[in-house]
Amino acid sequence: MPASDAKPKPPGRKSRDLRRRTVFRLVLLTVLGTLVGWYVSALVTFAGNTYGFNNRFTEVALVDHWLYLIGANLEVIKAYAIVACIYVTMIYPLVLLWHRWRPFGRWGVVWRTLLFSSVLYGFFIFRLMLDKPYFGDFSYLDEGYRKFGQWFGGALQHGLRGFVLYVFPVAALGVCGWFYFAEVRRAMRRNWHVFPWPVLGPMAVLVLLVVTGHGFVRETPPAEVEPGKPKPKPKNILIIASDSFRADRLACNGYPRATSPNIDRIAGEGINFRQCYTPIASTLESLTTMFSSQYPHTHGIQHMFPNKEQVARANAKMPALAATLKQHGYDTAVIGDWCACGFKELPMGFEDITVSDFDNFKVYMSEVVYLHHQILPLFFDNRVGHWLFPKLKSFANFMTPDVVTGQVVDRLRQREDDQKPFIIFAFYSCTHLPYRTPREYAELWSDPAYKGPHKNMLALNVDEFIGNVDIGKKWERLPKEEVEQIDALYDGCVRMFDDCVGRVMQSLDESGLRDNTIVLVTGDHGDDLFEPNVTFGHGLTFNGGDQNNNVPCVMRVPGVENRGRQVDSIVRTLDFAPTMLDLLGIPPEPRFEGTSFAPYIRGETAVPRAWYGETSYLFFRRKIPGEEPLYIPAMDETTTIDPEFDFHFVLKDKYQEAVLETKERCVRTERFKLVYTPGKRGPIFRLFDLTADAHCERDVKALYPTVFERMRNALVKWRDDHKESTIPDIFGDEDEFRIKPLR
Repeated sequence: MPASDAKPKPPGRKSRDLRRRTVFRLVLLTVLGTLVGWYVSALVTFAGNTYGFNNRFTEVALVDHWLYLIGANLEVIKAYAIVACIYVTMIYPLVLLWHRWRPFGRWGVVWRTLLFSSVLYGFFIFRLMLDKPYFGDFSYLDEGYRKFGQWFGGALQHGLRGFVLYVFPVAALGVCGWFYFAEVRRAMRRNWHVFPWPVLGPMAVLVLLVVTGHGFVRETPPAEVEPGKPKPKPKNILIIASDSFRADRLACNGYPRATSPNIDRIAGEGINFRQCYTPIASTLESLTTMFSSQYPHTHGIQHMFPNKEQVARANAKMPALAATLKQHGYDTAVIGDWCACGFKELPMGFEDITVSDFDNFKVYMSEVVYLHHQILPLFFDNRVGHWLFPKLKSFANFMTPDVVTGQVVDRLRQREDDQKPFIIFAFYSCTHLPYRTPREYAELWSDPAYKGPHKNMLALNVDEFIGNVDIGKKWERLPKEEVEQIDALYDGCVRMFDDCVGRVMQSLDESGLRDNTIVLVTGDHGDDLFEPNVTFGHGLTFNGGDQNNNVPCVMRVPGVENRGRQVDSIVRTLDFAPTMLDLLGIPPEPRFEGTSFAPYIRGETAVPRAWYGETSYLFFRRKIPGEEPLYIPAMDETTTIDPEFDFHFVLKDKYQEAVLETKERCVRTERFKLVYTPGKRGPIFRLFDLTADAHCERDVKALYPTVFERMRNALVKWRDDHKESTIPDIFGDEDEFRIKPLR
């Protein structure tokens, strides 16, 4: 401290009077020492365990990719450096002001710095726990927060929340801001003639211009209008979908919980197809079918681990809705989080693709590394973190649906400005396993007294899932209260997605694009949720009912009066592409295998369609009482990592045929459902009467032999000859609902 500012100190406190530079050095060294300790601890922990990822792929990572793992650990040093700058910037003035108020020695600076470091870290973690608990396991802090509410009441609990989230950061920033402002004033008073005004003045003006946008934002010139009669604007298409999204969990489809107020509103303004099915309940294959209007056996993507050659063939030969629209001047865009990663390899005709890259072994390895460094959560939910660590957006545990929504809103604003017709596919991971959501959604319908392992998500062990084909035996014994908790978590996920839909629709309305945009809310497939003879997952079996393949299909079509109409005839995601072209007045692509259901939208009649489906990759054994279905070895045996294909997981060549041979296939009409399952002792056929057996528990082929024969012929014809039979083709002029069982 300069002599002019010095004040006499009491004799006994001379040794405790520290200079500014000394305080700063001690704060800096303490912060650096703390962070170095954290970093070394993370490295030691990383060398000792892999956060549950102890499978064959872990061995591959350690043996073949050790250099990449070292690089990933070095990469996070920049996070430590940024945290060090922030901590020192905030802690130094607090410690210095404390020292001015009550002087202390060097060790006093050290322990106060450690105290403030812990408080700052706790603030960020507490904020993540409240707003985005899916970023990590905060159960240790969450339980204390709950106990506080139980002991002192909800009012004080909310007060604590408000203090931590709002009062504390404002107060801390205010104190630090006041301190540095005072320091600048002090420096100006002492050295005003050398203060860098020539630099700071122009910089301030530039900052002001950037913040306000003046001089940097170019006005979009209005489009020139040709003289004469104006041409009608082409209709836009906005498809909003969530992964693993079950149709039966929407309130507009009769579900008792208020899971979908925004989607219900769209259904009330448009038309709701309650019996919409995907031919395959697995994301990559299902979306490829959705946008190519071809069955998996035609476009060639029949499981979730295609190799480089299979992907190249599909890209070369399949048609695509977006490609057709691009030829008609449309802007084509996909926006999504990690569940949309398949568009990186299979763009399906879309030109602008903004998605995460999750299906990549290096992303998996990076996730394991990042999970060990305890300061990384500070970067999980902000743009700076995503800019510094782009891989964060690719991690399954760090999904950010709000970021996807923001990108969709920005895209709509761009189209509002240039008035270019568009198709936007917004794809969310909201309803995908492990059903993680912010607290307000997770607690909507869950039991507050629940204390089990599925408090905030379905607690799934990765090693068991990819390395144990008998995992279903463990999960089928799950107690009722556990199933109810998982159900509640899933419903909270649906509500979170519904809120995303609400934000997008609000932006669409505000942009003025509402009256010229076709809106479709749907999903790629559904999910098992412990129905009879199933546990969790999707694409594994047709047991339990239609929950795997029945997806929402809620549409709002400008210029068509459909307010609140419901259609219970079967439509398929295979039919989306031809339906959209039909509504736009564009001729269908000759290679499409789907059929337009626009006649239903226009109030016309249409030929009743049957639904044909197949399962995907078989992660674990199916359960059919009294039978032995075929199965394949576990994923860590059947798949490998292909460095020539951007380190993607691919199915080994020797298991290509086995995966196809274990597929179940089915055909469903409006009343009956026939399922074929390959078994060790031969083919297994089961026929279900869905009017009396929604969960497909009772085989009735002996009661309906004629129905069984007709549907088996249709299924074999579709499987072997790739020819589809309609419901009239199967039953002729006979009404299937009037068919009686044998006595």
